[in-house]
Amino acid sequence: MRDYIVIWLGIILLTMLSGCWDEKEIGEVNYATAIGVDYIDDNYVLYVQMLDFTNVAKQETQKVSEDAPLFVGNSSGATLNEAVNNLYKTSQLPFNWGHVGTIVFSETVLEKGIEKIQQAIKRNGEFRYTPWIYGTKKPVEELFSVNGFFHLPPVYTILYKPEDTYKVYSYIKPLRMHNLISIYKSPGGTAVLPSISIDTSSWQRLGSDEKPKETLRINGSFQISEGKYQDWMSYEELTGLRWIQTKTKITPVKIIDDEKIIGAVEITDPTSEIKAVGKDENATFQIHIKAKGKLADLQDDTLNQDQIENLVKKQIKEEIIKTYQKGLEKEIDIYNLKNILFRNGMKPEKLKEIQLSDESLSKITVDFYLESRGLYE
Repeated sequence: MRDYIVIWLGIILLTMLSGCWDEKEIGEVNYATAIGVDYIDDNYVLYVQMLDFTNVAKQETQKVSEDAPLFVGNSSGATLNEAVNNLYKTSQLPFNWGHVGTIVFSETVLEKGIEKIQQAIKRNGEFRYTPWIYGTKKPVEELFSVNGFFHLPPVYTILYKPEDTYKVYSYIKPLRMHNLISIYKSPGGTAVLPSISIDTSSWQRLGSDEKPKETLRINGSFQISEGKYQDWMSYEELTGLRWIQTKTKITPVKIIDDEKIIGAVEITDPTSEIKAVGKDENATFQIHIKAKGKLADLQDDTLNQDQIENLVKKQIKEEIIKTYQKGLEKEIDIYNLKNILFRNGMKPEKLKEIQLSDESLSKITVDFYLESRGLYE
């Protein structure tokens, strides 16, 4: 009798325990890894890039002789949610949105406004708040068609791994979705959204089918303030931004003497402090930069350490001023100076009355120390 009781208890427990009977194999789900949004003819156009995760795993253990398979789907709708539902009609398998690592907005979407898109994404419980965010002037489907070197899939490009490059060449800081939202929604805040494009001039594939290799590059940034797109600034116009942004790790600066480039210094871990002096509309701003670095190249060996340090200080200061003035020309507060006033207690209504000018940036101080003239000094 006791044995029968044990058997029946076992059966009851088995029926009560939850298992993995409803789980799907990795090949039975479409994994969206990047999405792009455009706005064409009064409709949102959604692009979804899918990767085969079993294929990605194999890349790590063996070489491949052809590009990893890529699929990019697109659909449109009056809202983003409608575009998603329209894509489901041809998806063949259910989508998993939990692995989206990148979101790309076209310039037309930025001009239309991204608030509705952000709200739609946040309402979907599968989406995380941490994807990398980009803007682009290029067609989104072209960006999504670019593979990595040696036939590696796009997950091995700056589309998914911008920090890997930024750690060794810091210029325009990568931006995650939650940071974008927090910055542009803050009164006086200006979010610097990296602009991603395609380069065909730097690399080429050699061999029997010699041809240019398409690679992704950051070519500037889109500025968004209080939810509204302001303008685009080129890579060259943003030279001074790296000295103000946090987390700048390694970045080069040119040594220029008599308008001639004679060398370069590699700056590591620069820090900045911006201080508001005065109140309300009379407030001005002072910027203090601290930096150290080592000599990377020098064509004039007669320059001593003091001369090199002074030339570097001058160059950093000129870059900060140049970027600031380019921002003013496009009515962009590129250094978030108004947001500093807000954090110092100025009300948002008063903040809108503040007009920045050349005189608003009253003082720039640069402290630079040359740690080394080179390996063989």
